[in-house]
Amino acid sequence: MISRIRGSLSQVGDSSALVEVGGLSYEVMIPSGLAERLKDNGGIGREICFETVYFIEAGDKKANEYPRLVGFTDPLDREFFSLLTHVSGMGVRKALRSLILPIRDIASAIEMKDTAALSRLPGVGKRLSEKIIAELHGKTVKFALSRTEQPLARPEPSSTPFVDEAMEILTQLQYSRAEAQTMIQSAMKAAHKIEKVEDLITIMFRNERGAKAGS
Repeated sequence: MISRIRGSLSQVGDSSALVEVGGLSYEVMIPSGLAERLKDNGGIGREICFETVYFIEAGDKKANEYPRLVGFTDPLDREFFSLLTHVSGMGVRKALRSLILPIRDIASAIEMKDTAALSRLPGVGKRLSEKIIAELHGKTVKFALSRTEQPLARPEPSSTPFVDEAMEILTQLQYSRAEAQTMIQSAMKAAHKIEKVEDLITIMFRNERGAKAGS
């Protein structure tokens, strides 16, 4: 398992970086806020050390699997991220998007059992926030004491957490991601204002019932 990578930072994208080590370039997924800071601070061309998490990502086809690295410049950030991704339903990419608050604030919300605060994180609705608290409460106290004030990810202006939650629910119900996406898009077009996942699920149910009645 690759737990650390040190080399020259050759490129930084919106959510990834390239690190050159001994003539090889390694792609490392990083939180968007960290990527932004590396660009702003002139980090390209300098030596960098990423504390990494190695995982296997499934492709579109079941037979395809791809090795990935996620990187952080602080080992405490990596430790918290690893803990977060052990929660059922919290995948690596969702976890990366969710870090729009400083880690100490997220940890504090977990320890205070503040589901409302966690529900506002991108990709984290009420259902998942309850899971996070149930599985991590009592394990994140030291992170709540962190003095770091900068969030690791920047907010996504068009983020709609309930859409991600609806996708999670549909995939749990054995719909494919393509089917779920089509159902969500149809429901979003059918209603002018949707503010929570329950409304979205209700509209999808009506659409499905209407489609069956018409067939």
